[in-house]
Amino acid sequence: MKSRKHEWDEACFVPDLTDGARLSTVVERLFALQDESLAGGLVVRAYEPFVAGGEARVWWLDGEVLLVTAHPDTPERLPSPELDGVRAAVAALGCRFVTTDLALREDGRWRVVEVGDGQVSGLPRGARGADSMGAADALYAALAAAPTHTG
Repeated sequence: MKSRKHEWDEACFVPDLTDGARLSTVVERLFALQDESLAGGLVVRAYEPFVAGGEARVWWLDGEVLLVTAHPDTPERLPSPELDGVRAAVAALGCRFVTTDLALREDGRWRVVEVGDGQVSGLPRGARGADSMGAADALYAALAAAPTHTG
């Protein structure tokens, strides 16, 4: 499921996990907002402070980077995430086409915050790919040039 980061205070963030009442309120609101799009379950993780605008979306095919774009929430910024550790994890998924959203933590390390199959991973407005080509064109060209797999 998608996070509810745009409803941060009401359906995402719990400042103190020992506050059971607050945790319950936030989880109930998250479930209510997700409604029928809730898939699977709930993942809770520790809060990590991220650098504002330090988000990137990476498009992968067969464990290799096709394209790095800005995240749609910050289309004017294009960070350069460190991808060596992510590359191995993406390859281990065994999926041909994957997108990852990464965020830059305040300590300078990159964190994968979302992994998907590209179905809901939009390109940011004005995104550019290699050689000033439009990002969509660059992505489609890389996909078209990729070897097909059978079996």
